[in-house]
Formats: sequence, structure tokens, C-alpha cells
Amino acid sequence: MLFSSLLFSGKRLSLKDVAGKSPFSVATVGKVIWIPGQDAYSFLHSKNGIKSIHQVDLVNGDTTLFLDGKNIIFDNRLLRIADYSFSTDGKRLLLQTDREKKWRRSHFGTYWIYHLHEHTIKPVSIENKRLRNVKFSPDGKMVAYVREDNNLYTFQIERERERQLTRTGSNVILNGHFGWVYEEEFQSFDAYRWSPDSHRIAYWEENQSRVSIFTIINNLELYPETKMIRYPKAGQINPTMRIGIVKAIGGTTRWMDIGENNNAYYPRIYWNDLEELLIIRMRRLQNRWDLLICDSKTGKKRQGVSEIDPNGWVEIHNNYKLIGSEEILWISERSGYNHLYRHTIKGQELTRLTDGKWEVSEIVRVDEKEKEVYFMANRESVLESHLYKVSFSGKGLELLTLEEGVHSINFSPSGEFFIDSYSSSSEPNRILLKSKDGAIIRLIRETDRSQYDAYDWSKSIYIKFPTHDGTTLLDGVIVLPVGYVKGKKYPMIVYNYGMPGSQIVKNQWGGILNQFLAQEGFIILSLDSRGMGGRGEAFKNLSYGDISRYLSRDHIAGLDYMISEWGVDKERVGAWGWSGGGYFTCLMLTKNGPHFKAGVSIAPVTDFRLYDTIYTERFMGLPKDNAAGYDSTSVLSYIGNTKGNLLVMHGTGDDNVHSQNTTYLAEEFIKAGKELEVFYYPNRDHGINRGNSRLHLYTKMYDHFRKHLLGK
Repeated sequence: MLFSSLLFSGKRLSLKDVAGKSPFSVATVGKVIWIPGQDAYSFLHSKNGIKSIHQVDLVNGDTTLFLDGKNIIFDNRLLRIADYSFSTDGKRLLLQTDREKKWRRSHFGTYWIYHLHEHTIKPVSIENKRLRNVKFSPDGKMVAYVREDNNLYTFQIERERERQLTRTGSNVILNGHFGWVYEEEFQSFDAYRWSPDSHRIAYWEENQSRVSIFTIINNLELYPETKMIRYPKAGQINPTMRIGIVKAIGGTTRWMDIGENNNAYYPRIYWNDLEELLIIRMRRLQNRWDLLICDSKTGKKRQGVSEIDPNGWVEIHNNYKLIGSEEILWISERSGYNHLYRHTIKGQELTRLTDGKWEVSEIVRVDEKEKEVYFMANRESVLESHLYKVSFSGKGLELLTLEEGVHSINFSPSGEFFIDSYSSSSEPNRILLKSKDGAIIRLIRETDRSQYDAYDWSKSIYIKFPTHDGTTLLDGVIVLPVGYVKGKKYPMIVYNYGMPGSQIVKNQWGGILNQFLAQEGFIILSLDSRGMGGRGEAFKNLSYGDISRYLSRDHIAGLDYMISEWGVDKERVGAWGWSGGGYFTCLMLTKNGPHFKAGVSIAPVTDFRLYDTIYTERFMGLPKDNAAGYDSTSVLSYIGNTKGNLLVMHGTGDDNVHSQNTTYLAEEFIKAGKELEVFYYPNRDHGINRGNSRLHLYTKMYDHFRKHLLGK
């Protein structure tokens, strides 16, 4: 393979391009909010600092102004929309202003109800500031929300009457919203559900009183300020839950019989058509969950369907779809691969809809009338994600997205159309409108490929290589430097995330940072080691009990392959990653120390005893039961192996992966008499992206690799 450098004379990317405004215009439709009862969607568009809502006709693409932001006025004050939602009947809008972030997903805001027919606006209750989890009732006549006192309230829109539904709220008792660990690891901050008839609300009451406090210190004040988080670290005490049902106009809560609470999680609840409350209860070790079917009037429970994995963990996701009152359509790993099943809610299997050595990842839409389910899977290639359709009987499996690559699907309310956003290594993001049978109706937007070609964009190359024990072929993806010449020696940077069940090697358009590094002369490698996702239960479970085992081994196999086949200079190998990838980087520079010359680790976990219960114990079990596994996974165990130059960067305001992890690492490097470079970003959270932070971070990263791998 030979490329003449004379053929490459395009533009070059800068760090400002990477960290700031991209020079590329990428096709997107933004956040799509469907308009009830119409095959049309809406979106927010900002002009002169004022956001208005626009409407797009799905079929012909016509865009019209739906609600002019200049007309959103209350008491002679212009209200600036941050977000919005429709009532089910489409007659009202719930507008959010003054949006204020809490944790990763949760936020506070000021809320308003806009009557679309009357063009009038009113506040949600007399005091409408700093509300959270604000939602219309299914009939659109009420709104529910949580106040700062951690209690749940409702507001009758026509009568303009507020009712307080709970009174136990305090700094340790949370009603209607979750604390930090449930929000982060079960991807939910909204802890209540309206009943289908809008008469009752089921809610979680979370008790954090026994959860230890982690303190984050703001040293940028003259006298440091503190932020206190109830954060259960691996093996420590978790919050406990009660789940109750209360009338929407207030009254006594009926508590559900959910059983022993100290060593269980309750991540999901659903109402069925019989107005029973279905509750998923998961063991603390996360190797089994059970569906509890609770009588909403008495609270009594009976056993429903369950999922178990004795050799690893079971996943909690949002792919549980109720069919009528007695059936559930869901994704299960019981065959060894994630597939679609129909069960009675009591647990009897009715149909296995899909089968084979491939994985279903998401239920996109269920058509009960036609008895069909639309879903995403990697049947065509483990590197791709496509939309399929199959009948409730398991017959008639059909591929609906023919274009290669990774697809993201959004069905219209009628189910007759879907928006298909996709890319591949050879085609940047493209957005099509398709009918439900997959036929293309029109191009919505596409990304101009020529803008990348002007920068001598390097196409991703997909590789396969054997593990050292010869048992498995692994997938990897590489980006070559501009003007790559076979036989010449090149420095290489390995990028990964690497956490159990994750997947990084996919057939999708490449990232701008990899291109910048390739243009600077580096080969970039990423690979999916054993224990990562998309390849079945047995492959994934190899990470259980010791995250580091195959992550470290398989990356050495990848390095050896790249040295042998692609001209990598074994004396100039680096690694970088963020969060789980920060852990990966520290692991490469310590456990795999002799193989790596330089590493940049951002916001890393350095010992999983320092991380939270739900995430850590899912893959590692309890520290008291798996001390050897925790020691083997900890990068603190391998400081003595370090040969290269490690730079660690962390935000001191990181509520997710505490900067304590980097402090522990620094202490062990001091004890070992080893050199470590550390840089802290004051008060920045896990994303380290406020102010000039991101450009500063990428500049330090590049300078580190340039110094230690290029000798510049």
C-alpha cells in the first residue's frame, strides 16, 4: 500500500476546529418534537437570541412558524423558551424557561402553560419557579411536578388549583424524583408515572438517610464552598425505596408490597390496561430481575416474568412494551444473544420473535393492529445497526434500511413514516424520510462530502486480528496519517472506552479529533476487546469480575498486529480516553506499562472501589466477595510497571467520577517514586467543557503526545 504525499495538499484541521466551532456543516434535524395527531414535527429555532417553535410537514417538507417567540409575553415580560412539550390532545404547550442543570439529566426550570387556541399563557401554579419533572396528565387537564421541598404536587389547569400529594419530602426523602445514583446509572430522574385515566399517580419515595455523603469543594471562592452528594460507593449502603399510588387530587398513599428493600433496586414501573402497577425489582448483584404485578387498590403483588444471568449481569433498559393487559414484548439475552420475545406478564413464553448469532438492541415501534414490531439490530454486521420488522408470530423478518452503516430511527405518531438518520465510514450523516415499509419518500438533509475531502479526510479502515491465545478474532478500526507509506514507521495512539458491554468499533463516519491527530502524523487505533458488547452474552461476560483481564490482554494483541502489519513504531505508542476511557488509558500505562510511551487520561476511575454501587457491582460484584477482582482491576495495583509518561486531567467539580480517583493515583505514584503529570480543572464537571476548558484540555493532550511520541 503506497500513497504519494504529492496527492495530499488539502487544508489542515486546528485544535480550535476540534474544541470549538467545527468547520464542517453536518446534516441534522435537531431535537424532533412530534405534533399530536399530525405527521408533522416541531423544533426550536433561535434568531436574534429569541427561540421560536417551527413546524415541518413531514411529507412535503414545508417549514412554517408555529409559535413566534416574540409573542411569548407574561406581565409585559418576554419569556425565553428553553424547552417545551405538547399535551396529548395538542391543545396546550408546557413551556420551560430559566432552565438550570442539576446532574447529567435532571434540571430545574420555570414552567408555563400556553393555550394554543386562545393564545394565552399562564404560570404553572402561583409559584412556578425551580420546578422539576413537570408533565401533563394523559388527558391534558392537569400538570404534576416536584418542588424544591422534594414533594410531589399537581395543578388543575382550568381551576388553577394546586394540590400537594406528599408531605414526607426532606433533604434525605425524595418524592417523585431520584437521587444521584439512580439518575446516573438507571438513566432516569423522573420518579413518578400518571395512571392511564389521569386519576392517580404512582411514585417512588427514595430514602437516602443512610447513604454516605461525598463532598465537592469549590476553592475558587475566598472561603471555599461545598456541595454535598449522597453517593453510595461500591459495597456501601444504597438508598431504599417505597413505591406508592396516590390520587391526583390528593389523599392517602397506598404502598405497594415490593418486598425486602436493602439489597434490591426498583428501576422501572409501568401501568397496564387493568390499572395494575408493574414493578421491576432487581437484586443488588444485578444477576436477576423480577416483574412484580401489583394490585393498585390493595398493593398486593404476584410474580411475573423474570430474567437471570448466573455468569454475569442482566440489563435494565427501556425495551419493555406492554401489549394489552396480559402480554409483554421485550428484549432478553436468555438464548445467549439479545432477542425479541413475547411473554405473558406472568412469565409464560408465547413466541421467540428473533433468533441467531446477532443482537437486537432496541424496540422502536409496536403496531398492535397489524401485530408487527419494528426494531434495531446488528444482523447484517456486528459493526452496523439497522431497522427490521417482524410479526408477533416471529415470521416475515424484513430489513427496512438498505444503506450500509449505523442508523437512528424516529417514527411519526401515525406510524406510517420514519426519519432515518445514518452514516458510514464512506458517507457522512444523511437524513431520509421513509415510509414504514422502508421506501424512500424524500431526502431531508445530507452532509456535503466535499467539505471533508478538502481536508484530505482519511477514511476509517476496519481490521480483524487474532487474540494471542488464538481463540477469537477481534474487530478494530484504524485511521492512517495523510500520505501514509507502507514500510515507514509511524507513532500510534490507541483510543478506547472499553467498559463491559460497550462497543466502539462501528461502521460510521469518523470523528474530527482522530482526523486532526492523523493529519499530525499519528495512526489511530480502536478495538473491541473481549468483554465488550454486540457479540453475545458469552463474549460480554468475559469482563465479569475483572474488567481489566481481557481489556489489557487484547490490546497487546492489537498492538502486536499493528506493529507487524501497519508499520507502527513499537517505541512510540500512546493511549488516551475519557471516563471509562480514562481508566483504560491508566490501565495501558500501568498494567501494560512496557508497551506504552505516553498516555492522556481524562476523568478516570483509578480504583472501582471509589465508583458507585450500581455501575461497579453490575460487573464486579461486591468488594467483600471479590477482593482479588477489585485489586486486579485497580490501576493502583500496577504503578510499578509504569514506563511511559502519563498525563491525567480531571475536573474538581466532577460529581460522576470524583477527582478523588486522580488524587489516589497521585499518592501511589509518589509512594512508588514514579513521575506523574496531573492537571485539575477547577469546578468543572465530568464533561470539562465550560469556558475555554475544552481547547485548553485538547492543547495539553496534543502537546503531551507531540513531546513524547514525536519528540517535538
